Amino acid sequence: MKLSSLALSIALFASSALGEGQSIKLMSLNIAHARATGVTQLLQSDEDARENLTHIAAIVRRESPHVVAFQEIDKDSFWNGSFDHGVFIAEQANYPHVYTGSHQKLLSLDYGTALMSRSSLQQSMTISFEPPMARPGKGFVLSTINWPGKDNLPVDVVSLHLDFLTTDKRRREIDRIIKILEPRKGPKILMGDFNTEYGDPKLIPYLSKTLNLHTWQPNRNLATFPTLNSRLDWVLVSQDFEFLDYRVLSDEVSDHMAIIAEIMLRREPIHL
Repeated sequence: MKLSSLALSIALFASSALGEGQSIKLMSLNIAHARATGVTQLLQSDEDARENLTHIAAIVRRESPHVVAFQEIDKDSFWNGSFDHGVFIAEQANYPHVYTGSHQKLLSLDYGTALMSRSSLQQSMTISFEPPMARPGKGFVLSTINWPGKDNLPVDVVSLHLDFLTTDKRRREIDRIIKILEPRKGPKILMGDFNTEYGDPKLIPYLSKTLNLHTWQPNRNLATFPTLNSRLDWVLVSQDFEFLDYRVLSDEVSDHMAIIAEIMLRREPIHL
């Protein structure tokens, strides 16, 4: 069947919009210091930690995301083997690029958040929040990737972990995120453990509005923290992107569940 010139133009546009390199898959997981579903990493061996991380790497290989965000990931901590967990997962899953930032570094503990990617992580930086009293500090890592197939489109990618205890502390941390990211005008992807559901207007809705971000069905109960049956882990993206897929995995490799999201550049309207 011969297509008219208009139909052919529309078909070519749709093919380009959905073609190779136009969408990427994302993954976010709080790996709970490689303790899997155990009560504490203090009660497990180095071998246990490596086995748990190997299970996480297997999920990464199975899902094959372009970029992965990890939280509660250790660089050199006595309680789970004193080795770099980001490098270990990257080697097991065959990912060439990994960057881990330290937000807690004290008394033979060194851990924080990380990004792992199939493409180069550029201008990576670590931002730690002001440490609260009597509990571990949190923070985020920030890198820039080039959108696949579009080398002139840099995208900022963030892996973050917010305070677990108080709304006021989380709001101050969100203000810090905004202060760092708002001057950066390119598209943004924020992933991680926000330690809050969507409803509080001072937190995720405020962050989303200020940075012009959105997420998949924010009021849907997609629990990522089964202990509280709560959706505490999120993927937020700029309006430049639209979601093609968003799901919570059922693999029990942490006290949190992994998120998988697939996004593509938002399709431009066709001008006839």
